[in-house]
Amino acid sequence: MNYLHFLPRNIVIAAGLLLLAGALAACNNESRPPDASVTATATSVEVAAVAAQPSPSATDTATLTPTTEPTATPTTTPTSTPTPTATPTPAPQAIQLTTGGCCTQPFWSPDSQQVRFIDKPAADQPVGIWGVSVDAPQTAPEFVTDRLEESTASPDYLIETNGDTTVIERRADGQRWTVPAGGRTVYISPDETRIAWAVTNSDAPSSNQVSALWLANLDGSDAQQIATLPRGGLSGWISNDVLFISSRESLDSRQQILYALSVSDGTRTELARAERMRGQSLSPSGAWLVYYVTFDSDPSKNGIWLVSTDGSQSMVLDHDLFGAYQWRNCPDGCTPEEDRLLMVPFRPDATYHWLVELNPATGEVRQLTDPDVTPIKIANGDWRVSPDGRTIAFVESSDRNIWLLDLPEG
Repeated sequence: MNYLHFLPRNIVIAAGLLLLAGALAACNNESRPPDASVTATATSVEVAAVAAQPSPSATDTATLTPTTEPTATPTTTPTSTPTPTATPTPAPQAIQLTTGGCCTQPFWSPDSQQVRFIDKPAADQPVGIWGVSVDAPQTAPEFVTDRLEESTASPDYLIETNGDTTVIERRADGQRWTVPAGGRTVYISPDETRIAWAVTNSDAPSSNQVSALWLANLDGSDAQQIATLPRGGLSGWISNDVLFISSRESLDSRQQILYALSVSDGTRTELARAERMRGQSLSPSGAWLVYYVTFDSDPSKNGIWLVSTDGSQSMVLDHDLFGAYQWRNCPDGCTPEEDRLLMVPFRPDATYHWLVELNPATGEVRQLTDPDVTPIKIANGDWRVSPDGRTIAFVESSDRNIWLLDLPEG
């Protein structure tokens, strides 16, 4: 079956995608979620726009006036249409990690050796991050820390925001320093030399909000505003010199636009535009972007899309692959050729779920698990890939416990 089409953005995709779009739903935050099929949600936080933040302090107040930056228009388009092949492989058995219906929204320790979650196991125990070792399934959870920011920390740095103060902590030696982001989160460049953040006039109505984009050295020095983004925001770094941002042509524009922004010369490369984009997530190498569009006035926009971040390729996935997705990490970092997208196809009548893996560079689709061999059912789209890309942790719908599933090698 041809699962993937390489198309220019203006070719109409099958209207059948609209029938599936309603399946998308966010993870349930209750400690005991109701039984449900896996939902087609992106598992990274939606990065289409920066959330409302406190007003900028006097030291970093931005000039919130939209400006025009040079735009680079992609000139290269795909010249061939590869035919992907689904190749099922034997799937391992899932392993139960927790007991007693514990817990939801799992995440991993940086070394992939422990699955963690935020919990308060008993009245006399603290609220905090708890964890279970992957080598000791069904043992009592261990208390890790009461610093909840650890749930989003990188292996090397921890970002701490408190009021009007933003502090970066280097995990290797515990050294801490304040940066002029005014209590806003910052994004650290891949080479760990610079930081970027957005300042939004959050006291204004959402239709009038503008984000000012700031750049500084890792220690906070040489801070400068580099762009203004009407109804837009910052989503992270694509490479050491390129930021992933969203914006609109004007405050009145209905279409959201995703750009790759060069911090060296201000050039913007348009990656995508639509009225209702969700689930944006960069691949581990930064070479690919995945997102989905639903209920757009232009039917050709609806569906799950993959875009190369140099702007040269745009791909729409067949509706047979419509479902939840996450990028698979590599133990030593991924190259563009090694990037893989894990997906759980949405089948509302299916008894169990299964995983497939997509190679964006070639279009090849590989089935990783067989529901007849590995009968898993993920509750409410609640699953997470380990940092080394070898295992997923998921909440099993049948018992609400966290289970592990080792992934076949690439």
